[in-house]
Amino acid sequence: MTNNLLIKSAKVIDATSKWNNQVVDIQIENGKIANIASDIKSDNIETFDANGNFISLGWFDAFATCPDPGANWKEDLVSLSHAARIGGFTSVAAICGSNPLPENATVISQIKHTANLCDVQIYPLGLSSEHQQGKEMAEVFEMFKAGSIGQTDGIVSSASVSLRSKLMQYCASLNIPYLHFPFESKLVTGGVVNEGIINVNLGLKGLPVASETMAILSDLVMAEWLNAPIRLIGISSAASVEIIRKAKADGIEVYAAVPIMNLAYNENAVGEFDENFKVYPPLRTEEDRLALIQGVLDGTIDAIISNHCPDDIESKNVEFEYASFGAATLPSFFNMMLDTFGSDFNKVVNTLANGANKIYNMPKKSFEVGEIADFTIFSTELEHTITKQNQGTKAYNVLGLNKTSKGKVIAVVSKGLLHNN
Repeated sequence: MTNNLLIKSAKVIDATSKWNNQVVDIQIENGKIANIASDIKSDNIETFDANGNFISLGWFDAFATCPDPGANWKEDLVSLSHAARIGGFTSVAAICGSNPLPENATVISQIKHTANLCDVQIYPLGLSSEHQQGKEMAEVFEMFKAGSIGQTDGIVSSASVSLRSKLMQYCASLNIPYLHFPFESKLVTGGVVNEGIINVNLGLKGLPVASETMAILSDLVMAEWLNAPIRLIGISSAASVEIIRKAKADGIEVYAAVPIMNLAYNENAVGEFDENFKVYPPLRTEEDRLALIQGVLDGTIDAIISNHCPDDIESKNVEFEYASFGAATLPSFFNMMLDTFGSDFNKVVNTLANGANKIYNMPKKSFEVGEIADFTIFSTELEHTITKQNQGTKAYNVLGLNKTSKGKVIAVVSKGLLHNN
């Protein structure tokens, strides 16, 4: 593979581009867009025929996890990049590392070095608190200087209000993105699914919506008080969408991201005790799911995250109550998107391409000559079956394994290079 490439007959999906809905050829030289036209003739250059399928700006996953360095039998950085590519992503922001944790500059530098060898762009996230315990601030600035794209403790319970306010103020002063998962764990302990009819019927302890909205409200009060932005990952309820919508209307700088599983499924999915549907944040009611979808469509929610959480058989193939939280969602991400949005899918392609850029203060990508070549090429008609042979990830807890769905990511162009799926 070279970073000089000619993509033939690709239909552009980008509502902000003059090429939107047009079938074009795209010439790439030295990793950048050199030409866009209806027909480009070029000899002695690698050519990829898109056969009229769709091309969009490359999708950027704003949050995933990977236990490498550490438990790399569950997932390593290379397999993470393969899974991301299959899901349609050209970039992933991820908490990488379980032993050691990504809580100092040395670990961040190690992750960046390994990530340079991967198919897609992997941006490391640094922990916002020491040992991910939510008690003391980690080496935030040192990690950012070493290459972390932002600071977060990921999908774990909230740090204290005191620490969160310090993180918001400190990170804002240095223009470092701070991401927070809004969940007040002290409100309820031992919860495993949404609090409601399902948890009662299954005899499982519930996680109330209030545990999420309480944390969001406190974050928004602090954001207004400190004049600092807040980035919320893991929104799961209709109440949260409405709170965030009002906060944005009131001029508070708040960004929100929703996990794909909370868009694609509701709480009924846990009815057969499938451990892959035991996730943080929990799957909630159908009303919540529909409100989240509307939140994406109207711009209240800025990004859709994979919330990819790879795990092994020992942690997941146990009784539901004792199974670890999380699912490996990257391989099935595109299929879940199509199932969720259907004919509205084209409306959210820009959210996939630029939503994470907004969260991380990165320049908006555009379909113009001179821009970095970063594309996702996909079909909404081709059928695709996720198997152990093509899932990319090493994880046991792959969502949608052996399921055939409409829609397939054909290839991505990342780092200026073409990668076929």
